[in-house]
Amino acid sequence: MTPTEPLTPPPENGAAARAEAQRHRILDAAQRCFVASGFHAASVSGIAIEAGISQGLMYRYFENKRAMILALIERQLDADQRSIGQMPASVDLVESLLACYQVWARGESISRHDTAIASVALYAEITAEAQRDPMVAEVLRRHDKLTTEGVCAWLRRHDQACGVPIDEAALRQRTLLFRITVEGLAMRAVRDPDLAPDVVRALLHEAVLRVVGR
Repeated sequence: MTPTEPLTPPPENGAAARAEAQRHRILDAAQRCFVASGFHAASVSGIAIEAGISQGLMYRYFENKRAMILALIERQLDADQRSIGQMPASVDLVESLLACYQVWARGESISRHDTAIASVALYAEITAEAQRDPMVAEVLRRHDKLTTEGVCAWLRRHDQACGVPIDEAALRQRTLLFRITVEGLAMRAVRDPDLAPDVVRALLHEAVLRVVGR
């Protein structure tokens, strides 16, 4: 090989890719178990069965159930922040949130979402666990601040696209209103799943009008 010849790039690390895929497989199984039974009632053995692997193999990826809970929370909150960052300035918040409400009311999870909580059951579990576990509370608070900044940045882009002067204090208030609206809507979907879509749409229209300013 002469000095001018390009070096052959190393092959993709197949072992690392397989390990990451296995890790996601375990977390997917853990999420299904946690949604069905809750963080504390779900067992490590049950998660292993759901993932289709041995319990011993699972411990190669996660030290214990608490480690799975923390990893799952991080993954879910990271996904929420990415989805907020990808929201177009012109998204129809009313119809988007109404669609989320209808999925939540059926007790389902939103696999691809732009504005809201993916799973009400998982959201409720994470919130409850934060009251019991200081580490979970710390993770949740850290991500909560990042999510708030993401929503605020989206509203700022929206105002700029509409040619509206930026009012930072008002942006913060509108961000808080948006978050309260989404979180309250998720809980309302569980408690009152039979609300007529037109009723939800009309109420969302009023709330969104306050958030986006038009």
